[in-house]
Amino acid sequence: MPGTDPSVAEIHEAITELLRTEELATLATVDSEGRPSASPMHIAGDGLVGYLHTFRHTRKSTQMRQNPNVSYSVCHVPAEGYAARWETRSLQIQGIATLVTDPVEIQRIAELSQEQFPWARDVSLYDNLRTPDQGQQLFYRIEPVQGLWADNRVRMLYRVLVDFGDGGKTITKVEDYNAVVRGRA
Repeated sequence: MPGTDPSVAEIHEAITELLRTEELATLATVDSEGRPSASPMHIAGDGLVGYLHTFRHTRKSTQMRQNPNVSYSVCHVPAEGYAARWETRSLQIQGIATLVTDPVEIQRIAELSQEQFPWARDVSLYDNLRTPDQGQQLFYRIEPVQGLWADNRVRMLYRVLVDFGDGGKTITKVEDYNAVVRGRA
């Protein structure tokens, strides 16, 4: 994508690719007193929507059920580190977490996870999935509402604010991050 700024379709494609290839994200939830909690998580991407797997009796699960407003960040840092800084890209999302209860969607998420994470095919983690009322394993769908997309492949420090619509499935607005932030100052 070097040269000109990417189109909305190219940003959509780049975000989708990042969510399909990067395995770990940091999820931020909010406790009952308004304090944030951060947890490293595996994230499976389905387009612009992210799916997280956890268990019923975890802090993050309890907090997402109490307050579905969450945030997560995921990034690609090349193995060469700073020497390959022109390849880094990252996504920061503010979204809504929804407990997945539909057995068909649960099975689809397990298949997505096994496709994205080769290690998941070799373990029994997803062998006996049940709906949340019948088991301890839970999946949450994170529908993005707003985000910050940074992509050094475009140019160093290229950043845009992104608004999402249609349950997080589409990008509805892209704004230059620096122009918006300067306008608020």
